[in-house]
Amino acid sequence: MCWRQVSKLPKSPGVFFICLLYFSLYLTISYFLIMPVTQVKFINDALRIGDKYSLIFLAAPGTPAFTDAEGADVFENRRCGRCFVTNNKGFLPMNLYDAVLIFRETSDQETAMLQPEKLYNIETNMNCIRSKFKKCKQEPRVVALGSKETFDLCSFCDHLKV
Repeated sequence: MCWRQVSKLPKSPGVFFICLLYFSLYLTISYFLIMPVTQVKFINDALRIGDKYSLIFLAAPGTPAFTDAEGADVFENRRCGRCFVTNNKGFLPMNLYDAVLIFRETSDQETAMLQPEKLYNIETNMNCIRSKFKKCKQEPRVVALGSKETFDLCSFCDHLKV
């Protein structure tokens, strides 16, 4: 009986192949399910803001933030020109806006460094601004600080495009 040794070698290759099969199955499934798919999408020219819109910053403390769609809708709902208004300070540096609308007296140091021809006062009530210019009792008026010209929102947008 000592002369006969029981060998476990024939069983080992089966376990090895089963482990290899499970591992390759795991890699295949994880490759297709876990790995992110890279997609390239080009933005439609109508959606780009850049040179096609006049950019307006609204300096009105305590107002809810305008989303990108709401900023363009202010003028599109009135069937005005292509203008975009935002109160998001992180959107662009202040000197890149075409105009800055100041609601009442805003002691913002960033607006003090701007060119005077870019500064305008907006005359309306706070409820109109909070409703994002949708539920206004009167049409908001925009007054240029330098020349004292008065505009409504549509004529203001047209004035910026010139």
